Amino acid sequence: MSTVTETNKKPLLEVKGLKQYFPVSRKFTVKAVEDVSFYINPGETYGLVGESGSGKTTIGRALIRLYDPTAGQITFDGMDISGKMSRQTEARLRSDMQMIFQDPMACLNPRQKVADIIAQGLDIHHRYHS
Repeated sequence: MSTVTETNKKPLLEVKGLKQYFPVSRKFTVKAVEDVSFYINPGETYGLVGESGSGKTTIGRALIRLYDPTAGQITFDGMDISGKMSRQTEARLRSDMQMIFQDPMACLNPRQKVADIIAQGLDIHHRYHS
């Protein structure tokens, strides 16, 4: 798998050998994600597909650092976000990368227009152009 596009641009997101384990007891560990690698180039749309319980949400949570990955390397926009991050890197990650959850009733307010819901996130992170 190449990590550079035909136009010599680096991937926006690159994941190499991601592992996410959850210790249940001293003798038992759930290996939720085992050796996942992929990359997403700027402007691309990427779909992560799998059966229920296959680790899709766990991968997403590890990518946005809701979980600390057990192993592997995650690079976002040239920043290594795999291990301990500086406050500056963490702040940038929080404003540049978001997870949209599947259940619309849990994350969408039916009394608001979709445009207003999306604009709220842009306003919070000052990501609008006048």
